Amino acid sequence: MKPHYIVFLKALLLGGLLNLSACITPKMSHLENLCQGEHAHHNTVQDEKSTIQTECHYYGNTIPYKRSKPVNTVENAQQETNVEKTTLSYDSFSALFNTPILSIGDRLSIQILNGDEFSGEAEVNADGFIYLPYLPPLKAQGSSITSLKSSVKQLLIDEDLMLDGAIRLSIMPLKWAPILISVSGAVFEPGLHSINRKSDTEISDDDGGHSGDQAAGRSIYMALKASGGISPNADITKITITRGRQLIEIDLSGVITGVAVQSFILMAGDHIHVPQSNHFDDSLARPSQITPPGIRVFISNLTQPASSNSQSAVDTEATRFPYGTRLLTGVIGGNCVGGAQSTNGGRHVMLITKNPLTQKIDVVERSIDKLITHSWEPDMNPILLPGDGIACYDSGVTNLRELAKTFTEIILPATLLGIL
Repeated sequence: MKPHYIVFLKALLLGGLLNLSACITPKMSHLENLCQGEHAHHNTVQDEKSTIQTECHYYGNTIPYKRSKPVNTVENAQQETNVEKTTLSYDSFSALFNTPILSIGDRLSIQILNGDEFSGEAEVNADGFIYLPYLPPLKAQGSSITSLKSSVKQLLIDEDLMLDGAIRLSIMPLKWAPILISVSGAVFEPGLHSINRKSDTEISDDDGGHSGDQAAGRSIYMALKASGGISPNADITKITITRGRQLIEIDLSGVITGVAVQSFILMAGDHIHVPQSNHFDDSLARPSQITPPGIRVFISNLTQPASSNSQSAVDTEATRFPYGTRLLTGVIGGNCVGGAQSTNGGRHVMLITKNPLTQKIDVVERSIDKLITHSWEPDMNPILLPGDGIACYDSGVTNLRELAKTFTEIILPATLLGIL
């Protein structure tokens, strides 16, 4: 090959090296241009006939990230069909939501004084009935312990088995079965959930020596935790519980503020709705009885493609954080911060997160240096949410070093072979 061709080829390779070294993060220049200047996050253009909104899902290094909802978004209100919303008295409220209600699978011990032949343990069957010796089936599902006592007593009288004044009985719950409830609205995992389900260890450790059982696993707190916990865009002052045609509105803000909150015991078939607000409340992003204790995020911190996951993977403990952890803490946990200042100082991080208010994916780019210097600003150092992804990209110096190494591996062998 002639010398001038050699010079031209080397110049071409050097130009490609310098060009590629400028690529610190993925090519998103068109998205970055869209998100800056007059095309800020939500650009609203009005004309005589309509309002058009341009959504920007990429937030550049200097653009504050505010999880917000577009102003012209129509809130999908909860449809409550055939439900009467009534203001309940304290007594009615306690009877409905502060007293355990029997459900399918609940096990009871029923003892009748001077009526041992009618006594025994009973379980609410799939049809909602219990069976006692020598007595017809008795409907138990949906009843409280107090009302079931009255029903058993009346049944003994109706069957002419005992006299009214001579009946003394006790009903003791031995086991509260799991129940299915539904949750909708501003929670991380809406849908149908089973609560009060005991683990195999808890069941094996239960020797049956207790004198009763609590229905603590049927609380509204356990139901919200089973649904992944409330999201930071929830309005916890107007949570509704629907039971049949009864609907009540409750305020659970005391769980966050420390004010006393009324206890609520659920029954099978109850529905909980957590209304959404139009803003992201950072104060709700912390461990509590109605929020997740921790989150799992996914972190990639590779300088070059790895041939072995065991060699390059971020430790699983470094991807689990307390709920409320912010981006900077996450990238520190993924070893994206620190090291030699000359090579690591210019690193960038990309946060891929789902905005709970818009249900859309947002991509947030931050320089590590600027993330540290603006760590106290919520819009620059956002809170991590369950399932977020964090990708760390190397500095220009590291990129140049790796590219130079790659081209050296190509040019040097070619030179030795006489190609160049």
